Amino acid sequence: MDFKYSSIILSKRDLSETDRIYNFYSLEEGKIQAVGRGVKKPNAKLAGNLESLTFSEIFVSRRKGLGNITGAIAMNNFLAIKENFSATSRVFWVFSYFDKLVVEQEKDEKVFGMFLEYLETMEKLSAEKKLENKLDIVSVGFLFKLAQVLGYKIAMEYCVVCEKKTAAGNNNFFSAERGGALCGECGKIERKKIRNSDSSIKLVRIFLKNKTGNFSKLEVPEKDLRELKLIWRELAGWI
Repeated sequence: MDFKYSSIILSKRDLSETDRIYNFYSLEEGKIQAVGRGVKKPNAKLAGNLESLTFSEIFVSRRKGLGNITGAIAMNNFLAIKENFSATSRVFWVFSYFDKLVVEQEKDEKVFGMFLEYLETMEKLSAEKKLENKLDIVSVGFLFKLAQVLGYKIAMEYCVVCEKKTAAGNNNFFSAERGGALCGECGKIERKKIRNSDSSIKLVRIFLKNKTGNFSKLEVPEKDLRELKLIWRELAGWI
């Protein structure tokens, strides 16, 4: 049977001297893999439209196994991102987590829309040559939002132990194991936690309640960005 997928290409790996396996996230079936036959040959027509970090229409013929890619049309090559090393490194950093968090063949149109919005936002920022700070804000914000949409609870409005509302100046902490914020008192008795500022709590709340395309409007000091990345790494380690 033949299938058409609107897809964001995540990665590729060699299968033989001339063939590759492509890993992509599709609107129609979620994350899937397919084989590109002959794509490593000189002047292969398919290869250019199957590069990682490309939004493509991919045509797959599948009878058994992974299926073979029979055609591909690039819809957006995200050239501004690819020409900006800072943007490219951050996008592939996001891709590495995306690939781990998203299971294969589980369709989710909301996740696909968010993912495409993230890349389009990064493309716009790259074309405008915005500061690396903005690229970081959008990338880390997208990951928090992704985790939430995939069903991982991130409670920042209240203490996950005593359920008191988190308040400014209350020496709050974050527990990845518990999945959210800890008040100062509960943080004293929790073994695995990291201290976080009022600003980082507020920013995670903003990420969870807003669209990815709006994250670039935020002004975030480097200190808070480092803290947000630390919180994310702790959380991702428990997901």
